[in-house]
Amino acid sequence: MSFSPEWEDLYATGAHHSVWPWSELISLIMRHARPHQRETPAQVLEIGCGVGANIPLVQWFGGMFHGVDNSATALESIRKRYGEKVQLAQADFCEDIPFEGPFDLVIDRASLTHNLTAGIERSLDMLEKRLALGGVYVGIHWFSTDCDDFKHGEPTEDPYVRKGYTSGDFVGVGQVHFSDQACLERFFSRYSIEVMDHV
Repeated sequence: MSFSPEWEDLYATGAHHSVWPWSELISLIMRHARPHQRETPAQVLEIGCGVGANIPLVQWFGGMFHGVDNSATALESIRKRYGEKVQLAQADFCEDIPFEGPFDLVIDRASLTHNLTAGIERSLDMLEKRLALGGVYVGIHWFSTDCDDFKHGEPTEDPYVRKGYTSGDFVGVGQVHFSDQACLERFFSRYSIEVMDHV
């Protein structure tokens, strides 16, 4: 299993209940996927959708939202707000993505980066197969090996992954994957990379 069960506990306590997308995500989507310029509604898949922070954006540009998360609490929060206006599936997206696609846009905000390397590779392989011709993956908040937190936490069997943080932003989130440029280029070797910024 790749999914960190700690996320269910966090959502159940009301943590990580963001309800609006990050501005950098909006900017990348509008610049590179341009879903608002499509003649037909964009088919959108978000992995690790949490409580649905990106749904208002997808609804604004007229897209059809499909979300995958392994937290029952997070998905129930979305259902209470959006009902049948969105499609949801509870699953570990490093093991299974229940939606077949094809998708014009895949959104990933700091979701894959909370998994082991092997799980990330499996998920990206599944996502690549589900992208429509000309489809775009937009991922933000991959954590860098240059980050001080990479030096802290408990090592795991995966040299890129740490866990067990007792202070800082990663307390209670389970495993955290840190990448360098070479690692990301390996992950996305089957994709055409349009932009990769180290923030």
